[in-house]
Amino acid sequence: MVSKNKLYYFYYLVIDLECSSSQNIPLDIQIEKLEKLRLCVNKILNSSTERLHQKKVRYINSTGDGYFIIFDIGEDALKFSIEIHKYLNDHNEKIKNKKIYSQEEIDSKTIIVNTGISCGISKPVKQIDGQIAYWGSDVILAHRIVDYAKGGYILCSSDVYKNMKNTKIGEFVNLECSTSFKHNLKTDVYLFYNKEDKEKFENVNIHLLR
Repeated sequence: MVSKNKLYYFYYLVIDLECSSSQNIPLDIQIEKLEKLRLCVNKILNSSTERLHQKKVRYINSTGDGYFIIFDIGEDALKFSIEIHKYLNDHNEKIKNKKIYSQEEIDSKTIIVNTGISCGISKPVKQIDGQIAYWGSDVILAHRIVDYAKGGYILCSSDVYKNMKNTKIGEFVNLECSTSFKHNLKTDVYLFYNKEDKEKFENVNIHLLR
């Protein structure tokens, strides 16, 4: 039972479909990509009852061209971010290898998602439709970080790094920049990647990610 008078400490994950409403992409392709993203999120969260239980999703809501998901545990947020990028990378590879598509069609059908993760305190609030949502500066920070993650990266706040730096499932790279977002929200930003992709990221030029 959620108490509206209680403060909660969660991990906040925002995924955003890049170029979701680009005028250069036909409307039916835009909708196709949104539907593929929905199926991807649903598949990861419901692949088995055991995994769903393990992930402990506290809250999920569509943002129109992405999703806002709250996790009880930082490891679950990081695992989810890795799984969704892996799933969509496989999808993009299949599209690329289909000889029936032109390069323009491949580019328009390729799905790139940006991911922002923060953690901290939030409080439940009732929305106009009566449903419960969560509010707090750390919630908003995840939405700000995802705007910084252009190019299909997983970016995390400094608090996520501090809490999860010893995780076994991936690596963090300090982007060596302190950002100041709207409403004076500040954090150092860390790139997070799957350990399986170490060769791809270990020599990444962090200046290209800014």
